[in-house]
Amino acid sequence: MLRSDSGVGVTPMILPRYWDRLTTSLHVVDLRGNADEAWRFLVYQGLVEDTPEGRRFFAGAIQRSQEWMGYESGGAVGFIANELRNERLLEFNQPRDPDGHGAKRAFRLWKRRSLPE
Repeated sequence: MLRSDSGVGVTPMILPRYWDRLTTSLHVVDLRGNADEAWRFLVYQGLVEDTPEGRRFFAGAIQRSQEWMGYESGGAVGFIANELRNERLLEFNQPRDPDGHGAKRAFRLWKRRSLPE
């Protein structure tokens, strides 16, 4: 099961079988613990271009999501995904990723690749 870093309590959201790759990717990373690692994972998957401005915007979106109370739109993950879309930081339309299988597989490979020797 995917972790949810979207806040306290139960957060209504779109069912996982309808998620796209961006949404599932945001669910598998630790948004609260390491924004840089989360950003690098999005870059690794080709979802965003790695720019200093994009990285700063992403970190700011994570901070703003913690203060935002719009739980009806998918909590913090939904907020961050919408911020990235609105700022036009995404590389292309996101493919569907039902239940996050693709993002979870990519995250396991990425973590294995990024471990120190």
